[in-house]
Amino acid sequence: MPEKEIISLEQAQMAAERFMEGQFKNLKKIGVDKVKLASVESLLIYDVAGIATIGGGLLSKGTELPFKVQVSAVDGTVIGYDWQKPLNKTSQE
Repeated sequence: MPEKEIISLEQAQMAAERFMEGQFKNLKKIGVDKVKLASVESLLIYDVAGIATIGGGLLSKGTELPFKVQVSAVDGTVIGYDWQKPLNKTSQE
Protein backbone atom coordinates (compact mmCIF):
# COMPACT_ATOMS: atom_id res chain seq x y z
CA MET A 1 0.00 0.00 0.00
CA PRO A 2 1.59 3.33 -1.04
CA GLU A 3 2.13 5.98 1.60
CA LYS A 4 -0.14 9.00 1.41
CA GLU A 5 1.37 12.40 0.84
CA ILE A 6 0.79 14.90 3.60
CA ILE A 7 0.14 18.61 3.49
CA SER A 8 2.88 21.06 4.48
CA LEU A 9 3.27 22.77 7.84
CA GLU A 10 2.28 26.06 6.20
CA GLN A 11 -0.91 24.55 4.75
CA ALA A 12 -1.85 23.16 8.18
CA GLN A 13 -1.28 26.57 9.76
CA MET A 14 -3.42 28.29 7.12
CA ALA A 15 -6.23 25.75 7.65
CA ALA A 16 -6.16 26.38 11.42
CA GLU A 17 -6.15 30.17 10.91
CA ARG A 18 -9.14 29.98 8.51
CA PHE A 19 -10.98 27.81 11.05
CA MET A 20 -10.38 30.32 13.87
CA GLU A 21 -11.48 33.21 11.62
CA GLY A 22 -14.73 31.35 11.02
CA GLN A 23 -15.33 30.88 14.75
CA PHE A 24 -14.99 34.51 15.87
CA LYS A 25 -16.54 37.47 14.05
CA ASN A 26 -14.47 39.99 15.98
CA LEU A 27 -11.10 38.25 15.60
CA LYS A 28 -8.36 40.88 15.34
CA LYS A 29 -5.15 38.83 15.20
CA ILE A 30 -3.94 35.24 15.20
CA GLY A 31 -0.49 34.35 16.46
CA VAL A 32 0.64 30.77 15.88
CA ASP A 33 3.28 29.64 18.36
CA LYS A 34 3.70 26.00 17.39
CA VAL A 35 2.89 23.64 14.54
CA LYS A 36 3.87 20.03 15.14
CA LEU A 37 3.26 16.80 13.23
CA ALA A 38 1.87 14.04 15.47
CA SER A 39 0.25 10.64 15.24
CA VAL A 40 -3.01 9.93 17.07
CA GLU A 41 -3.93 6.25 16.79
CA SER A 42 -3.72 5.69 13.03
CA LEU A 43 -4.16 9.37 12.04
CA LEU A 44 -1.41 11.80 11.12
CA ILE A 45 -2.30 15.27 12.37
CA TYR A 46 -0.77 18.66 12.82
CA ASP A 47 -1.20 20.23 16.25
CA VAL A 48 -1.43 23.99 15.72
CA ALA A 49 -1.30 26.13 18.88
CA GLY A 50 -1.28 29.86 19.45
CA ILE A 51 -3.11 32.94 20.69
CA ALA A 52 -6.12 34.60 19.07
CA THR A 53 -6.83 38.25 19.91
CA ILE A 54 -10.55 38.96 19.97
CA GLY A 55 -12.27 42.34 20.15
CA GLY A 56 -10.57 45.51 21.21
CA GLY A 57 -10.31 48.77 19.41
CA LEU A 58 -8.60 52.11 19.56
CA LEU A 59 -8.84 52.53 23.31
CA SER A 60 -9.48 49.03 24.59
CA LYS A 61 -7.20 46.05 24.41
CA GLY A 62 -8.47 42.80 22.89
CA THR A 63 -8.90 39.57 24.80
CA GLU A 64 -6.19 36.97 24.25
CA LEU A 65 -7.52 33.44 23.83
CA PRO A 66 -5.09 30.47 23.76
CA PHE A 67 -6.16 27.89 21.18
CA LYS A 68 -5.22 24.51 19.77
CA VAL A 69 -6.48 23.17 16.45
CA GLN A 70 -5.85 19.66 15.12
CA VAL A 71 -5.61 19.48 11.33
CA SER A 72 -5.54 16.26 9.30
CA ALA A 73 -2.10 15.93 7.71
CA VAL A 74 -3.65 14.06 4.78
CA ASP A 75 -6.37 16.44 3.58
CA GLY A 76 -6.16 19.59 5.72
CA THR A 77 -9.55 19.27 7.42
CA VAL A 78 -9.96 20.36 11.03
CA ILE A 79 -10.56 17.28 13.16
CA GLY A 80 -10.41 18.83 16.63
CA TYR A 81 -10.06 22.11 18.46
CA ASP A 82 -9.91 23.62 21.91
CA TRP A 83 -9.59 27.08 23.38
CA GLN A 84 -9.06 28.08 26.96
CA LYS A 85 -10.27 30.87 29.17
CA PRO A 86 -9.04 34.25 28.00
CA LEU A 87 -5.68 35.37 29.34
CA ASN A 88 -5.82 38.31 31.72
CA LYS A 89 -2.44 40.02 31.71
CA THR A 90 -3.29 42.50 34.44
CA SER A 91 -3.47 41.25 37.96
CA GLN A 92 -4.86 43.19 40.86
CA GLU A 93 -3.57 41.58 44.01
